[in-house]
Amino acid sequence: MVHELRRQPFRSLYLFLQVAITLAVRIPFWTLSHLYRRPRPSWSLFTTLGTFTLRLFSEFGPIAEKVGPVRFWPDHRAILEGPGVKGVWLSPNSSCILGAIKEWAAAASVQSTRIPGYWIDKPGSNTQVGDEPSPDEKVILYLHGGGFISESAHPSSILSTTPRSILSHCPSSGAKRALAVEYRLCELSPVYTNPFPAALIDAITGYCYLVMEVGFKPENIIFVGDSAGGNLALALARYLADNSAELALAMGRSTDGRPLDYQMILLSPWSDLGTSHETPESALLNNNHDFLVDVRTGLFAHARRAYAGPLGFSATDANPYLSPASKFVNASFSGFPRTFIELGDAERFLDMCRSLRDAMVRDMGPDRVGYYEAPDAVHDHLVLPIKASAKREALRAIEDWFADAK
Repeated sequence: MVHELRRQPFRSLYLFLQVAITLAVRIPFWTLSHLYRRPRPSWSLFTTLGTFTLRLFSEFGPIAEKVGPVRFWPDHRAILEGPGVKGVWLSPNSSCILGAIKEWAAAASVQSTRIPGYWIDKPGSNTQVGDEPSPDEKVILYLHGGGFISESAHPSSILSTTPRSILSHCPSSGAKRALAVEYRLCELSPVYTNPFPAALIDAITGYCYLVMEVGFKPENIIFVGDSAGGNLALALARYLADNSAELALAMGRSTDGRPLDYQMILLSPWSDLGTSHETPESALLNNNHDFLVDVRTGLFAHARRAYAGPLGFSATDANPYLSPASKFVNASFSGFPRTFIELGDAERFLDMCRSLRDAMVRDMGPDRVGYYEAPDAVHDHLVLPIKASAKREALRAIEDWFADAK
């Protein structure tokens, strides 16, 4: 039952007990039990305790399942101003919503709406909002993680570490700024709202803004998505592949019929929302290593159903926009961009990411798909302040991949 303790005083009492148990029991027990024995031999005590602390935040999901959402982040309804924040309203263009996405949106009663976008500059650069690009300038279109139910594109979010890190450490990308899209999140109370394809429509809005209003060439846009944002980046790439000619016409651009030649980076992508990777080794063996909670139960189970919406949860085993790595889908990746997949080998999503890599190599060829597994790193580790060496090596691999394209 979702949010059965949302009423006071039960909500406050439950939250107090959870905090008290964590401080008095969980943290001391975990610290003592791992003083001499680590989940991974290469982990320091700092890495071990840092991972456990992150797991506590991740386990807040089951708590929120009972008491209702407790938001710590901005959402699509307002631009949160602040020092150095470069926010802009992204207005939808209905002519850019085509094909099956348009039909699914109508069936789910999902409307296009304006959403915030946040510009993030490379250190040493200070562009103005919507500045026209310089010749052949690249730009990052960033789609954040959070299971489709949490986190934010706002520059104050820890997830903004992802585009900042690539801008700082990957000069061969040619990008000096990123646009982070504040797409709509699924709501779980009192009813599921903002289901698929709401977030994808918002990603399309961000893409069309970069091309039609700012003036970037489509081939100069680099998609970057982590976790659920990786799923969304894959869906956006599929949308472009499925509707390239019609979308070019709607955007007033000419096309020669060839696939767009752009680039995409996927970081720990949640590439199977369905059931085909629920019980592989990584989902079970990495249970005691990764901070990410089991997506089969609790709040993330509701998130998967909320995101599938009127399509039904069975669609996560059949729809390539929802689960491109599913063993039941056999999705095609023809027309997809040159792609780099990065993840940790201690995370739950390891097997689905390997399936995604194999399918993309099958359809695109090994020269179009880069892949890197960071040893002993957990889910979405590029945003985390633990195991800095793994982060450095991963960013070096991404930089080398960009350099190879030149």
